[in-house]
Amino acid sequence: MPYVPYWFEFFASWFPWIVPVLSLMSLWIARLCDDSRIRSNAERIYFIMMIIVATATLRTILANEPCWLLHTASLGIMVVGAIFPHCHFDADMTATE
Repeated sequence: MPYVPYWFEFFASWFPWIVPVLSLMSLWIARLCDDSRIRSNAERIYFIMMIIVATATLRTILANEPCWLLHTASLGIMVVGAIFPHCHFDADMTATE
C-alpha cells in the first residue's frame, strides 16, 4: 500500500467534485477572455489544467473509484472545449445578447 499523507484524507471526500470544478473553471476562463494577450495565458493555463484533469481521471479509473464516469465526462468536456472554434463561441454569445 503506498504512503498517503494524513492531510490528504481531508480532501478525499472532495476529490470527486474537484476535477469537474477545475475543468469547468478552466474552460470558462479560457473561453471568456477577450484580450488576445490574456487569452494566450488563459489557454496555457487551460492546457495545464487539462493535463492535471487527465492525470486525476487516469488515477480514478485505475483505482476503480465510483466517480470515474464524472471525471471522464469532465475530461471529455475539456477536450470538446479545446477543439471547439473560438469564433463560433463568440458568435453564439453575441447572438444570445
